[in-house]
Amino acid sequence: MVVITLLFTRSYFPPDQGSKVGKKYIDWLKDNPPDKTVDKTLCLAVLSTEDGNVMVIGIGEIGKGKEKEALAAATKQSLFLAREVEGFKYKIEVVLDFTEAYKIIGMEAPDV
Repeated sequence: MVVITLLFTRSYFPPDQGSKVGKKYIDWLKDNPPDKTVDKTLCLAVLSTEDGNVMVIGIGEIGKGKEKEALAAATKQSLFLAREVEGFKYKIEVVLDFTEAYKIIGMEAPDV
């Protein structure tokens, strides 16, 4: 089994703020290029929510032992966008692989 820890982010914003989010994200990347040793993007997806907002889902693979750095970098980026874009909200989670989650409770994961 492959052991992987994921960074799962969800960003929400009103549709009329879409181009502003896009421009501000590009601005962010100019000054803060991604460090692929900390977090490597696996998937970015855009959809709409039931209340009509835009939701961007990001899934990244966190480098071994880089959970704190990945969470800090994602939080800084999201705080930047929240300051710059009206109505921008976000949620960031570190998602542990099954085998890593079992280690937290002092057990070895069963083979599945």
